Amino acid sequence: MFFIFVSGLLVQIDACAEEITAKGAGLSREQAVQAAMRDAVEQGLGAYVKSQALSDRGLLVEDKILSHVKGYVTKFSVLAEDFKSEKYIITIRATVDGKLLKDDIDALSILRKSAGNPRLLVVYKTDGRTSNLEGSDCISEIYGGIVEALADRQFRVVDRPAAESFSRQIADTHSIDTYLNKAAAFGLSYDAEYTLFYDISADIREGEVYSKARLRVKTRLVDNTRSQVISSKITEVEKNGRNLAVVLEKAGRECGQKAAGPLIEALQQAWMEMQQNGSLYTIVIDGLDDTEHVAGFNGKLEKFPAVSASREVESGGGKAVFEADYRGKRDQLDRDVLRAAKELGWQLQKIRAEGARSTWKKI
Repeated sequence: MFFIFVSGLLVQIDACAEEITAKGAGLSREQAVQAAMRDAVEQGLGAYVKSQALSDRGLLVEDKILSHVKGYVTKFSVLAEDFKSEKYIITIRATVDGKLLKDDIDALSILRKSAGNPRLLVVYKTDGRTSNLEGSDCISEIYGGIVEALADRQFRVVDRPAAESFSRQIADTHSIDTYLNKAAAFGLSYDAEYTLFYDISADIREGEVYSKARLRVKTRLVDNTRSQVISSKITEVEKNGRNLAVVLEKAGRECGQKAAGPLIEALQQAWMEMQQNGSLYTIVIDGLDDTEHVAGFNGKLEKFPAVSASREVESGGGKAVFEADYRGKRDQLDRDVLRAAKELGWQLQKIRAEGARSTWKKI
């Protein structure tokens, strides 16, 4: 049994299948059955759905949850039916999958006040060459400045040992571009939605009584779900003083904080868009060449609660490609792909998955 707070109201949802008696009316028998199933799902959701059209950034519960009642009613039997005033009236005993209902609500974030802030993996990217900053606290101070700026804005950061471990892997590859998918996968393994890479170059002039350091930090922000760079910035800071170690330490901290500033804005915008519309995923299905089947799959998929939009982008030659804006993780999307196929009477087998792209075969 699950208890969830919604706007101060405690809502109860069964985690397992629940038998519910429900009634519906319609101009045809099919419409009456559909209305009865809707009533059963409403009861499964709780009384608050009956009286309110709650929304999460414009996405109505009724539009997503209640338009997909067949997916939640696993079986039903007709207890009574009548025909009055040119309407069919049917009473059913329905089994509602409470866990599936709860999972979909969680995926939509309908019952949460806010999505919170994403988690980041902050990684120092070195090209493997010896730097003139080796042995100083500058590199550590830059990391500290970045993390401090993120923490001040309530962003969560993966622990430093994990970041340092990945930095060593990056040093071995000499490039994040070739291994961008691996970088994203590493971030996701730590439940980090984004990875922030930074590398450093420095111009240091050390004198007997006066020292100067100019630091240049390049940052790249990667969306781990989509394996894409969404922002890239270059920041420079110059400091001078008598003690070079102190100069580098101060320059590093300031440069880290300054570098994080413009990225935070890009990060917040990307996160808001993802919460609003979902991440973009590509679904490829081999063995699908019938136009009606392509349209039917797309129609089923776009009705699932976590799908903001779904569209066919290519079809022909026994293959169809779809794009879906999905408000959840890829394994949750996989579940909905299989559910859509099942409703159409298909069997799908996953062939492979890379980043935000998955390939399936209709068997």
